Amino acid sequence: MRTLKIKDLTLDELELLEQDLHENGEKSDYGFYMQLVIIYETMYKKLKSLARNNGPQYDHSLQHTKNVFVSHLIKFGPYIKMNHFKDDGDAVESLIKAIGLEQKLPIAYFRLGFLAYKHGKYGSAVRYFQQALNKQLLNDPKYALNQQQEFHAHMYLANSALYVASQTYDTMEKLPFSPGEQLPNPDLSLLFETLASNEKYLQNHAFYKITKNNTETCSKEACEALYENSEPNELVLYFNDRENILLFNGEEVIITPTQANMIRHFLLSSSKENPCTRITMRDFYGRTGTDGEVKKNTFIKSIERLRVTLRSIDIPEIIDVTQYRGETAYYFNESAPFTVLFRVDEAIGDDYVSG
Repeated sequence: MRTLKIKDLTLDELELLEQDLHENGEKSDYGFYMQLVIIYETMYKKLKSLARNNGPQYDHSLQHTKNVFVSHLIKFGPYIKMNHFKDDGDAVESLIKAIGLEQKLPIAYFRLGFLAYKHGKYGSAVRYFQQALNKQLLNDPKYALNQQQEFHAHMYLANSALYVASQTYDTMEKLPFSPGEQLPNPDLSLLFETLASNEKYLQNHAFYKITKNNTETCSKEACEALYENSEPNELVLYFNDRENILLFNGEEVIITPTQANMIRHFLLSSSKENPCTRITMRDFYGRTGTDGEVKKNTFIKSIERLRVTLRSIDIPEIIDVTQYRGETAYYFNESAPFTVLFRVDEAIGDDYVSG
């Protein structure tokens, strides 16, 4: 099905296409997330029209589709063009589109602020971080900042403002003025000291490093060192600034964002007592089936694809199957030690980082 024809499909046809994408997986580097986003955007527009013309009977479907659309823009926006590799331009476009749909998105403003700061656009960074903190006060739990992110937002906001002040003073020194005028001559040493101190803190706490019994923050350099010197039989899942990598005994494989998030979920949020079901993992699959949850076949197929990926670098069987409340369920069996590394700004809420 060509992307150009998606807008001409009916709602039922769009659901079938979405189901087919999830069941068959991410077969190529280009197009998977873009197609999903286009499908959800088209569904949203069609349902919005139906709700406007036919009353409240479509309100639930409209809100659900909107939530899925926003979620995919936030989670997978950096990967819209390529399944494996992040792109800041795509991330910015997706986050702005998400904000256009839903105003209460502290994490979206926070990430926009981070991206602006990363590229030296400090005036924009000030506005985005201030918006993130303002939206945080609205207390929307799904897209709220966690405690570490909220502190970082204040730090980034302060540093962005200091950079703006520094640049402003530089510009003032170049302005023409008459000999009789006296320009302010502030002592900027304290400003630069504060900048350097804040920058060092942000760099040293840029990533989460999570193991079975410990959660801490560390620098990108520390992540790279850990990745290069991992322990024998240790599973390392590294969400770096470009791609998502799985490492085991010196063998590595680049994995898609969906699989990376699923592995992280297994490692950090599952156990034999609380296994993952199609219900607990529904956020990985977009819209839900007729019973309100992910179709069983879609869920089981995706787990099997994940297992194939793990076997590709000779990782032992770390995901076991069980039955839980009448459902096929899976859990991490703790047969291998692990370390998960990902940026603080990429966490959503307190997921995985409350330890």
